[in-house]
Amino acid sequence: MGALPSWLASLPVTPRRVVLVPTAANPLPSAPYLQAAADLLEAEGLAVDRLDLEGAAYQDVRQVLGRAQVVFVAGGYAMFLLEHVRRSGFDRLAVSAVREGALAYVGFSAGAALAGPDLRTFQDEEDPGAPVSTAGLGLVPFVVLAHRNRGRAARHDRQADRPDLPWPMISINDDQAIAVTGAGWEIQPSP
Repeated sequence: MGALPSWLASLPVTPRRVVLVPTAANPLPSAPYLQAAADLLEAEGLAVDRLDLEGAAYQDVRQVLGRAQVVFVAGGYAMFLLEHVRRSGFDRLAVSAVREGALAYVGFSAGAALAGPDLRTFQDEEDPGAPVSTAGLGLVPFVVLAHRNRGRAARHDRQADRPDLPWPMISINDDQAIAVTGAGWEIQPSP
């Protein structure tokens, strides 16, 4: 999350309000990173609205996203997140707003993976989610594999080398971010 302040400063319009989506963390016994994210966003001068997609109706999602310039989708269980992204209509609303330039997207861990074309590699017996499809939001043409530095390098390398996947898998450490501008992207270190 250390790269977030410089990324926010690089946006063409200075954001005033952000929507924090904590849904992927709901099944976890504890998720202190959610408060850390909210604190960081508030320290950057942003008003933070929380939007839990697990209980949200389409109208709620539309109203909350319509007031924000940034959406921050936090990590946790990817399939659980995807199930509620689809059920609530967040997928249709957020993708449309991002493509129109009305909303900037930030994803952390599972939230970063959600931006890609597909989440099938995140299916896991421990994940309580049951999405109808594993298709991601398709905002970027690659899938982010987060937390490489947490003993996941070999697993990430195996996933990235899978010949059956038609998209790249980009592995990053916790102190890195992927900044996307138009069709281009780059891995950035946290300052």
